[in-house]
Amino acid sequence: MKRILGTILSVLLCMGILSGCGRKTNVDTSTVFIDKKGKVTSVDVEGLDRDYYDEEELESYITEHVAEYTQKNGDTVEKVSFGVTEGVAKLQMEYDSCEDYTGFNGIELYQGTVLSAQAEGYDFDTEFYSVGDDSEEEGAGKALKKEDVLADDDNKVVIIKANVNVQVPGSILYVSAQDTKVMDRKTVSITGEGADEEAELTYIIYK
Repeated sequence: MKRILGTILSVLLCMGILSGCGRKTNVDTSTVFIDKKGKVTSVDVEGLDRDYYDEEELESYITEHVAEYTQKNGDTVEKVSFGVTEGVAKLQMEYDSCEDYTGFNGIELYQGTVLSAQAEGYDFDTEFYSVGDDSEEEGAGKALKKEDVLADDDNKVVIIKANVNVQVPGSILYVSAQDTKVMDRKTVSITGEGADEEAELTYIIYK
């Protein structure tokens, strides 16, 4: 599973369309932002080779993809902006819910309480580490097992299966250990190699 911009680029290349087979969201790394009400903003950042894309064709394809989704699911997805600057394409999208983000991109994304996540079948079967008050950059804390992080099931959790930065609407308490780096108390960078379909589930628990 790939984020929408990467997916569209791949599709357009295969189709031959690309000449061959100010606010918090102003980021230079692909990032998913989730607010307190469960709405999602994504910013996809992809490097492009100028010899293999047409900006207008690419934006047109994105617009058509949004139209197809909203025709079936209502106005729950919106293309906010798209542009290419110095060979870097940036696409900002907004979604009414995590379910719409998943439906549109094919990327698993969940937000809820720890208790509700367990009811949905998430087993939290991985190692975690704590994020201490003095770990603003590295997020290196004590190693924990899932029993530790499940102790307070009223805490909130974001669960995602993608290699992307994620910003949550609260203060991070624990993060699953594999392929993660805490950038600050709200943001986790998921740094696994390979495509998103090869990514592990990342659990970000916060209050």
